[in-house]
Amino acid sequence: MKRFLVSYRLDGNEWNIEVPADDQSDAERRVRQLAFGKVRGEIVAKVPGQFGPIAALVAFVRNQFTRGQKV
Repeated sequence: MKRFLVSYRLDGNEWNIEVPADDQSDAERRVRQLAFGKVRGEIVAKVPGQFGPIAALVAFVRNQFTRGQKV
């Protein structure tokens, strides 16, 4: 997948997000669907994929201790 830059204006400022897509038309299709998206929460860390099962285990344990809490 390629990464496409999408810009938008809000409160007099310009903001950008990256959208992963196969090509320009796929990126445009994905952006149209953002109107139906939901904010799932704040990203507090990014773990590189090479940590694989270790990252999954750490996330599982962390989620068990923070369930229902504001982190």
